[in-house]
Amino acid sequence: MVDKVIRTERLELVDRRGRIRAVLACDTDSEAPSCAFLDADGQTRLIVGISWNGMPQIQLSAQDGTARVALAVRPEGMGMVVLMDDQQRSKTITTNDA
Repeated sequence: MVDKVIRTERLELVDRRGRIRAVLACDTDSEAPSCAFLDADGQTRLIVGISWNGMPQIQLSAQDGTARVALAVRPEGMGMVVLMDDQQRSKTITTNDA
């Protein structure tokens, strides 16, 4: 007999060297779920999840872990893209801009 459901609070995917490469978990404060993908150096490069306010989002980060691109659906249903530069200045594009 094979179990069909696995229940856990945190799931870590590791590579052959034992380095964490992905984490599926819920935020300890908001309890919002996300899946983070890490590069070989341990930097988070991609996050797919639900934000603290219920917005579905995807975040792409540079090699140093700095967030560069975020895609989200705002609570009112509007799509949003946020681009960040080296000084963390942002440019936001919404579906109203299209």
